[in-house]
Amino acid sequence: MIRGLLAVLLAAALAPQEQNLGNSYLGKAPPELVSEKDQWLNSEPLQLAKLKGKVVWIEFGFLKCPPCRKMKPNLIRWHKDYAEKGLVVLDISDGTMDKFDDLKKEVEEKGEKFPVLWDKEAKNCLAYGIQAYPQAYLIGVDGNVIWEGLPSPKNEKIEQLITAELAKVKK
Repeated sequence: MIRGLLAVLLAAALAPQEQNLGNSYLGKAPPELVSEKDQWLNSEPLQLAKLKGKVVWIEFGFLKCPPCRKMKPNLIRWHKDYAEKGLVVLDISDGTMDKFDDLKKEVEEKGEKFPVLWDKEAKNCLAYGIQAYPQAYLIGVDGNVIWEGLPSPKNEKIEQLITAELAKVKK
């Protein structure tokens, strides 16, 4: 818990929002996700390699993270507005910070419909080198990262990148 709170405080103290506090994969394919079937909500297990041709927003966070909570309305709206156009919103919850039942309850109460991965032992958080929350990666149709960093709910650049990349999705 203390590790997560320190990560949130560190993220809040840093400016600008473009700061990246995870491994950099800009221009490269990020690591494949590691998970078990029972760690997923709203989806069967996803593999990034099978999502090529779509636009993918991966966001790492945890339930009690204030900046993560501020981003949730964006994730919900992006899923609602862009899923049919080819956007896959994927929320990865640090399992060392959250209990699965608490996460499941939150997802149900908020009406989140996008895939949520409970990263039980933080294997994905560790593989991505996550040091602060939320940390996000925008993956283009070619499977490579086109944006990474600490997202902000008011960052118009992110949404512009999403819509521009969605224009490349083959229907």
